[in-house]
This record gives sequence, structure tokens and C-alpha cells, in this order.
Amino acid sequence: MKNNAIARGVRTAGALVVVALFSGLAGCMTNPTTGERQFNLMSMDQEIQIGREADTQISDTMGLYPDEALQDYVSGIGLPMGANSEWPDLPWTFRVIDEATVNAFALPGGHIYVTRGILAHFNNEAQLAGVLGHEIGHVTARHASNRISKMQVAQLGVGLAVLVDPELQRIAPLAGAGMQLLFLSFSRGDENESDELGVRYMADAGYDPEALIGVMETLRRVSASGDGTRLPEWQATHPYPENRKENIREHIRDLEPQEYRSDGRDEFLDRIDGIVYGEDPRQGYSRDGVFYHPELRFSLHFPESWAVINQRQAVIAVSEQRDAALQLSISSETSIDAAADQMYGVEQITGEGITGTRINGLTAGIGTFGAQSEAGRLEGSVAFIEYDQKIYQLIGYSEAESWPTYRETVNASLRSFAALTDRDAIDVEPMRLDVIGVDRTVTLRRFYETYYEGSTPPVSIEQIALINQLELESRVNAGTRVKMVR
Repeated sequence: MKNNAIARGVRTAGALVVVALFSGLAGCMTNPTTGERQFNLMSMDQEIQIGREADTQISDTMGLYPDEALQDYVSGIGLPMGANSEWPDLPWTFRVIDEATVNAFALPGGHIYVTRGILAHFNNEAQLAGVLGHEIGHVTARHASNRISKMQVAQLGVGLAVLVDPELQRIAPLAGAGMQLLFLSFSRGDENESDELGVRYMADAGYDPEALIGVMETLRRVSASGDGTRLPEWQATHPYPENRKENIREHIRDLEPQEYRSDGRDEFLDRIDGIVYGEDPRQGYSRDGVFYHPELRFSLHFPESWAVINQRQAVIAVSEQRDAALQLSISSETSIDAAADQMYGVEQITGEGITGTRINGLTAGIGTFGAQSEAGRLEGSVAFIEYDQKIYQLIGYSEAESWPTYRETVNASLRSFAALTDRDAIDVEPMRLDVIGVDRTVTLRRFYETYYEGSTPPVSIEQIALINQLELESRVNAGTRVKMVR
């Protein structure tokens, strides 16, 4: 009787919530960008707040490219486009992320990002403006908050159903995943809508929207080649560029005829001349089984054959079987004891703490721990190392059953942390773009062979063709400027 009453109460509460959510007053509004009514649980003020908080995390985690002139150049193209959109009062920001990935993305509230990796693949300012316009379209059409709102309702519906009928717990994860896949299908519609808006914003700014078709072809080639990308890849957020070129052409045909400005090729190439290309070894690299970080001046031997993922705030190695991991990061604490107390103070973590020791001449503390996760019991080892006025935290772990297999290997890695003094390892430099004029008409292949004559090319001719939006046997006329890599 009591359980039935609870169930009835939950049903009633659930019904009231659903009625409130789906009433026209609760979540529907007409977007001035598209002229369509949208279901959205977020106000624009909330979107702005979410965007500001996420912008800080993006900047800290991914890092901004350290070229103020380039940052100003990109902002100078994007800001007038945002100001001329249907949401001119948003706090628009345009930033270049220090990532080799070929990507561009937007946050709610007006934060737009392009990676230096995607800039290397553009040929002119109009192509950059096209991508900025596309991302502005995601913001003005409120795609992110619209999808989040729909997913929140879907998750709420699944959660209510589980409360009413506990038997549904068995299928709740599948139901949730199905709902997410259902709403992900909107992403193709969102992309097409952003293409339409991007074409409009480009034309309003005086750029020929045909440039956006060239971008889509380049992104198709990048996706097919796997060129220099690591997560997040362009296809993760912008699927199927090859299927969107005809849609873009249709949107262009809908525009009124007008005269367009120059595509800005020379100025754009001037701006990216010398930009870092590919992964920057100054931020960490692996060689002969050792991970080196020239900027922070340390080295570490990760377990042999483990995959190493280098991020701004952490370096993570994962075992071949994906059942063990080792992570290095810098603690926010200023002492080894404080860092250890912070870790062992987490409710789900157990252990007796650390024992003082020295690792390769550095003051350190090392210990073991256990932790309860949603996947089960974990066991591992942890080391805190004081070096260069920082506390480095190294944590290795696996499932409890497999930990005996990994314990010795992980502990050897923890104890391999050392100060980096080898000048050859410290003085590495990244590859950079070299924009150079062709002095006589030749094929791209011949120019490539001449440019690298007497030296080992750092990248393949296929890479050079890709970043120049050319084919291997394309004729390059005298006076044309092309991008090489040095």
C-alpha cells in the first residue's frame, strides 16, 4: 500500500513536471535568427554564463596560441560578423587554440575557436571568414542549448520511468543511449542550418561564400587522410563535409547578386607564415620509450607499448588492453603532504598514506591506494614529487584483479621521473609553416623536391598538397605563394 502511494505520488509529480516543461510558456521561443519556434530550457543569460565558464576551461586546458597579432587578426574578422548578426549584444570572442587538430567549434553565448591546425589548411581570409560565420551560426541559432534542453527532458523522462518501475533499471542505460542517438540526429540539420547562416554572414561581410565550398573539400580530404589530428577531430562535431557542398551551393544561389571583396589571400598567408605546424614538442614528446617535456624540464619512462596521450594539464598512458592507466599532473597544492592529504581525503579513496623517499635525487612521497568506482574496485600506486617549485602527482592504477600484473611496471614508471638536463632533448623546436613564392612555373611535386633537396623532408608531399589545396601534379605558376613546412 505504501509503495503504491509513493508510485502514485511520483507519477503525479512526473506528470506535473512534464506538463510544465512542454507547455508553451516554459520552453518555447521564436529565434530571430531562424524565425522558427525552438524548445529551449535556457535563457540567453544562462547561455552566456555557461559559455564564460567553459571558455576559461578551454583556454586553460587547450591553451591559446601565443601570437597576439594572429589572435587580433582572427578577432578582427569575426567581431564585425558577430556584431552584424541577429544577436549583436553577445560578448563575442574569437580565439586561436594552440592545437594541431584541424577543428573549429563554438560555445553558447558567443565564444568561437579555431585551431592553428585548421588555419594551416586555409588558403585565404575568405575561407577563415566562412568557418567563423558557420560557427557564429551555431551560436545565433542556439544549437547547443537547444540540444542540451532536449537531452535533459529525455533523461528526465527515463529517470521518472525508473522511479515508477524499478524493473526499467535494466534497460535505462539503453533507453538513455537511444535518446541521445535520436537527438544526435539533429546535428546534421544543425550543420546545414549553420552552413546557411554562415553563407549569409559571409556575404553580409563582403566575402564570396564560394570560399566555404573549398573549405568543405579540404575538410573531406583531411578526414580521409587522418592528417595530423587527435581528439577532438573535425568529424566529431562537424560530420560529413563532403555531403554539404551542394547544400552550400543552394544557399549561395538564394543570395542577391553582389560584388565581393578580395579573398585576402596575401594578407592571410602573411599572418600564418611561421605558425607552428603539427604537434609542438616544446609541450612534450615521446622518443625511444621516454616522454620528455622541454618546457617543464622533466622526463618519464612510461611502460613500454602503452599509448601516451599528451594534454596541457595531464599526460596519460594507457595499457594495450585498456585495463590500466598512469597519469601525471601538477598538483594545486604547494607541498607533498598537502597534495597527499587532498588525495587521500576523497571519500572513495582508501589507503595508509605516503612514505617519504627520494626519486632520482628529488624529494618525494610514495604510497598505495584503493578506490571504489562505478566500474568496480581499483587499486594503484601514487607518487608525489617536488621539483622546480611544483608538486608533480603520478597515479597508476587498474582494476583490483589485474593490479598484481601491473604493480611492478607502474611503480618502475613512477620512480623514473627525473629532471631533464640533456640539451638535445631540451632544445627541440617545432615544425613551422614557410610561405614561399615560386620563381618559375613547375608542378607541386617538382617544387617539393627542389625545396627539400639535400635534406630529409619533415612531412610528405601529400601533406603539402593537402595544406595548399592542390594535387601532387598541380601546376604552380611563377609568383604563386605556397605553404611548405620547415
